[in-house]
Amino acid sequence: MKLLTLLITLMLCLSVLLIGCDQEVTQPIMEVVKPPQDSLEMDSLELAQAAMERVNERRTEAHQKAEETGDFSTVFAASEDILKEELGFRKGLWVDLVEIYRQENLENPELLEGLENLEDAFVEKLKSETFGMFYFEYIRTFDALIVEYLRLSFEFPEKNEAELFILFRGSVRDGEIAIIFP
Repeated sequence: MKLLTLLITLMLCLSVLLIGCDQEVTQPIMEVVKPPQDSLEMDSLELAQAAMERVNERRTEAHQKAEETGDFSTVFAASEDILKEELGFRKGLWVDLVEIYRQENLENPELLEGLENLEDAFVEKLKSETFGMFYFEYIRTFDALIVEYLRLSFEFPEKNEAELFILFRGSVRDGEIAIIFP
């Protein structure tokens, strides 16, 4: 029985080989089309910007919650929590980025004046006990620094924080980052 099945299969294959198909195959049955670029294949800058968008969405939610309760003292802790949860930042990392930015721009009096004016404005808000209401506006000024640090961390995932700070310093020196003061 096995021999008969094998013989029939062999005859069918041989007849197809000798006789061929009725229609001539001139095109492949299915065209090979590259799929569109998946959103998961974003470059390091796009990944950084998307992460920052999530941070800003959460900042907006935290600010709205503070407005509803009338308690803006929660935004300070919420801000650090958001940066830790969304970006994996340790407490105060963004402050270190601002300090690196300032250090690398010591010869730029306009930029230093802008930083000083921003600090003065928010010291006034702190004295009037309204700083919490404006805190997210203040910290958003430095989003470009955070995005650049994130871009570097996505581009060089094997680097530790100290190594990323060195790369970040280079980005600042090369003028790849600009803060726009409100």
